[in-house]
This record gives sequence, structure tokens and C-alpha cells, in this order.
Amino acid sequence: MFFDLNPNRPGTLRFQLFGFPIAIHWSFWILTVLLGVGGGSADPVDQTRLLLIFVLVFFVSILGHELGHAFAYRKYGGKPQVFIHGIGGMAVAQGHFTRKQRIVITAAGPFFGLAMGGACYVLNVLGFNLVVGGQYVDAFLGLMILINVFWSLVNLLPIIPLDGGQMLGHIMHERRPVLRGQIGAGCALIAGLFLFSIGFFFGMILFGFLAYQNFQAAERAKRGYR
Repeated sequence: MFFDLNPNRPGTLRFQLFGFPIAIHWSFWILTVLLGVGGGSADPVDQTRLLLIFVLVFFVSILGHELGHAFAYRKYGGKPQVFIHGIGGMAVAQGHFTRKQRIVITAAGPFFGLAMGGACYVLNVLGFNLVVGGQYVDAFLGLMILINVFWSLVNLLPIIPLDGGQMLGHIMHERRPVLRGQIGAGCALIAGLFLFSIGFFFGMILFGFLAYQNFQAAERAKRGYR
């Protein structure tokens, strides 16, 4: 595993936010920059500023999503930590949680994402970008809306290891792993084909990998392995 969830690993930025330990691995910054390179204006200065906005939006979006999980963990007595790495992250906490609590904890991440996207949409409608001024504020709000709403909805698809796949497992009492893997593989394949049809090739590759991963999980479950 590229990131082993060790907050003391070299190259990891650590700090506290709302009482939660946050760890950010250097791979997040590198991969996010690579993902955002090449968009926007032909002017190199303008392009650099837009890239920095993209990195900031991606960071705020992932951190907000994981804080959603973290706040829910805290509500049920957990002591969560947030890890951000690659182009994703996770919130983890020790403890025993009921099925209903696990569903709420899992749903809290996408809920926070939708809330952030909704708040930015309201600011946009109210003309906040015009009051503050500048194309960069407009770009920030637009990206916040796009990334948070789009990713939160996608993350609710019943695909392992997305939140939707985890919620399906909680709802089904972690039973019928073969069926859950097959559902995840089918949904990931459909999502990948859709993303291919609109020219989002990175997304197509990602969901193609998830389709394969879910298919393999179903095959392992058939043989009695988890």
C-alpha cells in the first residue's frame, strides 16, 4: 500500500483541526498537481493561479468530506484521525459502533460534501463572486460546486470501497458479499463507460479499476475468502 496510514511517516504534514489529528502525505500534493495541470488559460501566470485554486479546492473538498466522517465518529464516542493521501483520504477511529451508527458515519462524508457545494452555490447565486471580485473567486466557487456535488453523488454509488459500497454492506448486515461485489462491479462498469462517453478518461480508468476490484471481491467471496 502506497500510504500505510502511519502519521509519523517521513513526508507527512501533521496538524490538529477541530480537535482531530490530521495527516497529509506528500503524495496528495503531487498527484493533485498532476491532475490539475494543463487546464485554463494559455497565459502561464494565469494558469499557475488556476492550478493553485484547483489544488486548494481539491484539498478543502477532501478534508471537508473526511471531517464529515470524523464529526460523526466523535458523536458516537470515537476518537478519529484523518489521513489524506494520493487523491483521496479516510477517517478512522477505534471502537464499536452499531449498524445504524456506521450508516450515519459513512453517509456523513458525502453529506458534508453536498453541504459545501450547496453553500458555494448559494454564494454564487447571491453574487458573492461579484462583490469580492475577480475570475479567481468565480473559479474557486465553480470548482467547489462541481467537485463537491459531483464527487459526493458519485461516492454514494454502491461500489466498494466508496461510501455507497460501504453503506450497502452496513444495510445488508455485511452479508451476501458476492452480490455486493457484483453490484459494485456492474455500477463501476456503467460509470466508467459513461465517463468515457463524455471524454473523462482519468475517471474511466479509475472506475474501470474499481469494476475489476469489485469483480475480484465477488470471486473471492464465491471461494469463501474475504
